[in-house]
Amino acid sequence: EAGIRSSDLLIAASNSDEVNIIACLAAKAQGVSRTVARIHNSDYFEAGEPFAREMLGIDFIIHTEQMAAQEIKKALLVPGAINVDSFAEDTIEVAEVILNEGSEAVGRALRDVNLPDDSLIVGVVRGGEALVPKGGTVLERRDHVLLISGRRQISDAVGALATDTAPVREVTIYGGGRIGLRLALSLEKAGMSVRVIERDESRARYVASQLRKGFVLHDEGISRDFLLQEGVDRTDAFVAVTGDDRANLLAAMYARQLGARITIAGVSRGEFAPLADALGVDLTISPRMLAAEAILRFVRKGEVIDVALLASGAEMIELRVPERCRVAGRPLSEVGFPEGAIVGALLRNGTVIIPTGQEILRPGDDAVVFTVEDAVEEVENLFAT
Repeated sequence: EAGIRSSDLLIAASNSDEVNIIACLAAKAQGVSRTVARIHNSDYFEAGEPFAREMLGIDFIIHTEQMAAQEIKKALLVPGAINVDSFAEDTIEVAEVILNEGSEAVGRALRDVNLPDDSLIVGVVRGGEALVPKGGTVLERRDHVLLISGRRQISDAVGALATDTAPVREVTIYGGGRIGLRLALSLEKAGMSVRVIERDESRARYVASQLRKGFVLHDEGISRDFLLQEGVDRTDAFVAVTGDDRANLLAAMYARQLGARITIAGVSRGEFAPLADALGVDLTISPRMLAAEAILRFVRKGEVIDVALLASGAEMIELRVPERCRVAGRPLSEVGFPEGAIVGALLRNGTVIIPTGQEILRPGDDAVVFTVEDAVEEVENLFAT
C-alpha cells in the first residue's frame, strides 16, 4: 500500500530501534536502494559497521543521542560561543555568538567591527529571521552572529564579539538519560567537573556507577529553590536534557535567573525553540534537527559534502567545486549569488581562505556557504554540473 517497491530511499526514524531495523531489512528485500535508520541504543552497533550494511540492509545509521552530546560538548569547549560547527575536514569552524550588553560589536555597523584577520561574519539571526549582513548593517543586542574562521583562529574571533570567554570548568546536567550520560562521560574526559540531576532513582544509581568523579543527585521535580540549594548559581554551564521539552526550558530558565553563565536545553518539538531566547536560554539542541542534518548529508551526496541547519531555517553548506559549473573559474563578485547567500570560507589544497569578491573559485575547492532558507536551492544549482 505504501508503494515501497517504487521508492529509492527509506528513512526509518520511529522511537523503536527494533522497528527501524526491521523496516530497513524489509525495504531492502523489496528492492529499495538506500535505507537510513535512526538508532537510539548504540549497543546494537556503531555507525558504519559492516554488519549493519551487509546483514541488516542499513546503509546509514543515525545515533541522535550521541550527536546531541557531541554538539553540546563542542559548544562548551569554545568559550563565548553557544554553538560550533566544523567543516572541510575540521579545518573551518562556524561559531554562533549571542551579542550581549557590553560587547564592542553592539551598536556598530558591520564594517566598523574589529575582527581578527581571516575571520568573517557571514550571517545574523535576529528575532528568528536569518539575513546576510552588509557593511552598513548595525548589530544589535541579542543578535545571534555567525562567525567563520579557521579552526585555530576561531577562539580569538569569538573573543572579539563575546563578553564572557572564561573557560567552562563546572557543568550541571539535568537529565541522566542517554544524552545526559554520554555528555557527562565525555565532559569528564575533557577534564570538567560534572554534576547530574536525575528524576528516576534507579537511573540515578546507574549513572552514578558509570561516572568516575562526577556525582549524581536524585530529585523527582525541579524547582528554583532546589537549584539554588545545589549551587547552580555558581555553575559555569547548565544543560537540561530530559525527555520533557517543557521541563528542560523551565529548568534552563531557572538556571539563567540564578546566574548560570551558559544555559542549554534539549528541545524535540520545533514550536518550543523560539521560546528559548525569550526565556534566556542560550542554545537549544534538537535531536530531530540533528537527524535531519545527517539525512541531508547522506541524501545530498555529490557536490554537497556537509550541512548544518539553523533554527531559523538557514543553512551552512559545504560544497565541492566541480570542473564544469557556473561558479568555477569566475570571481565571486561575478557569479551572481542570491542576496541571501555568501561564501564564507574556502579550503584549497589544505589552506583555509576567507575570500573577497575577487577570489576565483577553482575546481576541487571546498566552499562553506551561509544561505537563508529561500536561497538553498539556487545555491546548490550554482555548484551543479
